[in-house]
Amino acid sequence: MGVEAGSYPVSVSIKPDKIPLGGIALATIKTNDKTKLLDVKFLGERIPYYLDPSSRNYFVLLGAGLDCKPGVHILTVAWQGIDAPPGLYSHKVHVMARTFPEERLSVPERMVEFSPKILERVLNDQKVVKEICNNISDERYWRRPFVWPVKSKILSQFGFRRIFNNKPRSPHSGVDLRAPEGTPVLASNYGKVAMTRDCYLSGKTVILDHGKGLYTLYAHLDSYKVTEGQAIKQGQVIGLAGSTGRATGPHLHWGVSLLGKRLDPAELMALLGN
Repeated sequence: MGVEAGSYPVSVSIKPDKIPLGGIALATIKTNDKTKLLDVKFLGERIPYYLDPSSRNYFVLLGAGLDCKPGVHILTVAWQGIDAPPGLYSHKVHVMARTFPEERLSVPERMVEFSPKILERVLNDQKVVKEICNNISDERYWRRPFVWPVKSKILSQFGFRRIFNNKPRSPHSGVDLRAPEGTPVLASNYGKVAMTRDCYLSGKTVILDHGKGLYTLYAHLDSYKVTEGQAIKQGQVIGLAGSTGRATGPHLHWGVSLLGKRLDPAELMALLGN
């Protein structure tokens, strides 16, 4: 579990203590009154942290994207005491392997093989979404608990290897939820509207910024009920479900992105949901 907690004025605990691929964990960093937190890193990236005023503990969200190598990775915490040189605390984080099933879908061929013009639109959509989800807001908007955007069982799980018309595509980057056309879609938490965009594949899509690099994505909407830059409350209606974009019928695709990595919404809800 890293260096003995008693050796440093810093200690770390992680829930869950083992993260599956696509999973998310909450790390609690405890320091004493004479210690200042300088930096937190995981998987080679700086991780935004926030202070809980009531407990005086720091918290960080850790995610293991599908491209993360299973095994032991190190979370490092840089700190400095009063009249003391900087110190570094290391904590082992276990990332567990996970297998995902395949899913075969039949869609119009035009949704699989793109013309140069459509391909340009698809790539531009992906570029915009990636740039938005890579942006890290200084403020944290979200608070516990997260709520499901619609009441539904999961129709298609995160990580499914999608095969369209016998042609393999990227793994499913979110979960599909049952949502008849016109079903109100709720914001899973507090945040700001980072994007409303009619994408070729995901159709009418809303992205909410929950702060500190955490985003949720809502796709295939029939219509929007929010505008870009708008402050959003948990449970607020952000749109109506539909079947826009590449969809075989009305449903909601719900995604989670942390520091630019797509994670399993079901794992988020298991950790921070109601």
